Amino acid sequence: MKLTSKHFECIKEDNSEEENNRQWEKSKIVFDEFKKYLSSKNYKNELVERQLGYSSYFMMNYFFVYNDELSVLASNDITIRTFLGNWYIRKSWSPNFKEMKEILSALFDFFEFICQNEFITTTQFEKIKQVCKDKDWFEQRLKTYKTADGSGFKKWIDEYNYDW
Repeated sequence: MKLTSKHFECIKEDNSEEENNRQWEKSKIVFDEFKKYLSSKNYKNELVERQLGYSSYFMMNYFFVYNDELSVLASNDITIRTFLGNWYIRKSWSPNFKEMKEILSALFDFFEFICQNEFITTTQFEKIKQVCKDKDWFEQRLKTYKTADGSGFKKWIDEYNYDW
């Protein structure tokens, strides 16, 4: 099956298990093609699986559930900052910087794949690439989350307008 922009679209009807299963089926071709792309870069199987895991985590657990956009192709630098610099930190059992760097690496590969297949513009990818390289910012976000209290915590949350 040929990869099309429709494979990147969200199903947002009722947030049911059936809907989630339909979303996985629809997105499977994206992940299958992304796996081929990663393998063509001569990544070892372990790295391919890690990149797939983190990319699908972004798409299936964050983007399709919490983001207001109807297609992953609408992602931009703010999407990545909101996901990893806010949602991930607050939703993970034990957020850590090592894993954040691995997620940034996976997102870089994922959006590079999307760009090379001409589903997003080079300009869009360049902005995402810059965010993925901004590891110091993510490390600082994690540190400030762990030390924020009271109004500082509210300010931390509000920085990316995260809805509770």
